[in-house]
Amino acid sequence: MIYFTYFHTVMEYGIIFWGVSVQSKRIFQQQKRIIRIMTGSTSRISCRTLFWKLEILTLTSQYILSLMRFLSSNLELFTFNTSVHNINTKLKLKLHKPTVRLTMYQRSAYYNRINIYNKLPDDLAELVLNKKHFLIQLKNI
Repeated sequence: MIYFTYFHTVMEYGIIFWGVSVQSKRIFQQQKRIIRIMTGSTSRISCRTLFWKLEILTLTSQYILSLMRFLSSNLELFTFNTSVHNINTKLKLKLHKPTVRLTMYQRSAYYNRINIYNKLPDDLAELVLNKKHFLIQLKNI
């Protein structure tokens, strides 16, 4: 409870905007340090099993979950491939990625949402219209 009260809420605040920043590595190191303190582990033990045991998402996983939570709540802001062309392809459930050259735009939260969603398995992507089941399945993955 202390972890979620003190650290997790601060970490999650605005993660959509700063999740890919340079400083996110330092925050992830702090998260691992807190997990080790909570479990009484030494610094040489891998945190992978500790995250799994405590059922806590890593910074990267929390960033992805936050992006997908926003996407599922605001589907009207995004364009699916079916609305761009009427050809029935295997990519019909994927989001249409706008063609841009600017690196700044390609690193934006909007563009990252599209990239991450398009990499999801098809059976999970189909659930995007049912927000609750989509987020539960995504968190399980």
